[in-house]
Amino acid sequence: MSVRRGLAGPPPLRLASPDGPWEALRGALGDGGYGLAYGTASTWAAAADDSALSRILGHEYGRYQALSGTARARFAASRLLLKHAAAAVLGAEPADLELARRPGGRPYLRGCGRLDVSLSHTGDVVAVGLSRLGPIGVDVEPGDRTAYGTGLEEDVCTEHERAALGWLPQEGRNAAVIRLWTLKEAYTKALGLGTRLSFRSFGFTVPATATAAPRLLGTDGLPADDGGWHFETHALDDGCTLSAAVGPAPHATDGTPDTAGMVDRGLMGAVVGCFRKDAAAAQGEDFAEDSREESRRAFGAGRVGRAV
Repeated sequence: MSVRRGLAGPPPLRLASPDGPWEALRGALGDGGYGLAYGTASTWAAAADDSALSRILGHEYGRYQALSGTARARFAASRLLLKHAAAAVLGAEPADLELARRPGGRPYLRGCGRLDVSLSHTGDVVAVGLSRLGPIGVDVEPGDRTAYGTGLEEDVCTEHERAALGWLPQEGRNAAVIRLWTLKEAYTKALGLGTRLSFRSFGFTVPATATAAPRLLGTDGLPADDGGWHFETHALDDGCTLSAAVGPAPHATDGTPDTAGMVDRGLMGAVVGCFRKDAAAAQGEDFAEDSREESRRAFGAGRVGRAV
């Protein structure tokens, strides 16, 4: 089965508690091979008592206890949402699923290699993605966060994307930057590279709409060979923007994708360079998410540089 081509998938599912409903998520995985869901940290963190959290968090319970305030609530909520969603799809119990990390920080469920997962949070919103096709990455961001004109577009956009932003009406430019930002976060997380890969080494069509899936572009603005990847972006009902990148099945009938099939030679070189420079790094995605949140807040006060 391959991912949808040309059109964005159905809107992400809003899930308020471990009670679900989960039928729609199971249907999304069955029909399209992947599903997106989100909720609020405040409601999910309050959905389980300490005894239940201890069982569900397992080896991560110590990390949870070491946190406080909003960070503690987000940590609990992201694990609860992810494990309950995965359990609903796999027909398992949430406490039986163990969340682990690959080199570079990508999360995975130990012993469940055919179900790829990703998580993201911003403010009180937590989001997860699940895919039985291949790698998946998700990123969520407040849609009304001031981004355009802060220097963010110069740090994360290609020259073509910056020009395309200028062709949009003034009132649509900030939302377009948020879409591009979250798409690039989602894609680099799915690749397992995160902030180690420069966002200026690849691009997307501007703007992404609710009905058309974004297209991957080279730095010159021309369509790139996406290797079977699918991208989409959604406006959530609480004002946030959620973007997802879904990779093809590793052993698809049209061939096994490799680095050269992800985009143009520029991105291929950047990806290989990241692995060579940082092959031994194992950075937790929670740390990366917190770093992104700090950077997002900093853009309100001025430009923040981005490592290549």
